[in-house]
Amino acid sequence: MGIVSLTLGLLGGLCGILGMLTFLGAIPTFIPVEEAIGPYVATTAFWWGLAGLLLLGSIAISVSHRPSSYD
Repeated sequence: MGIVSLTLGLLGGLCGILGMLTFLGAIPTFIPVEEAIGPYVATTAFWWGLAGLLLLGSIAISVSHRPSSYD
């Protein structure tokens, strides 16, 4: 379970970095939205939302599967 938690944490970090690069304009957007909020905002929100979910999943897995010594 440690490897799953590490993998989710690394993927969450990469999604956060991609969101920052999209926000700065270094990576093109891929979500076509109306001009009300703009494509950069929508794509950045997608990457940061995905990063948050993956990081929370990493924390949940690492906390829930602690070895216990109740023998």
